[in-house]
Amino acid sequence: MTDKQEPTQVTGADQQVKGRSVFVVETTPAGIAVQTALLTDDGKVLQMPAIFPDVQYAFAQIDELKRLVSQHFSQAAQVGGQVLAQQNNSSSLN
Repeated sequence: MTDKQEPTQVTGADQQVKGRSVFVVETTPAGIAVQTALLTDDGKVLQMPAIFPDVQYAFAQIDELKRLVSQHFSQAAQVGGQVLAQQNNSSSLN
């Protein structure tokens, strides 16, 4: 998860929430899952869209998202390689 986005204020019908838009990036069996959320000032994570106030900021956040997704794919490949190596070691011992 990254919290590099600018502070955001969301006003609902009966409440005001302050926090930062974040990307929640997870590795799943089906691939890399990406969600946007709001990390509130009190530490809660609420599902909602990210808000980009201008094009430069949007592109900077897209670049950050690309970095996060690439990092998760690299980690998944590393774990997969370790699993294969363990399986090869186990089968060579038998």
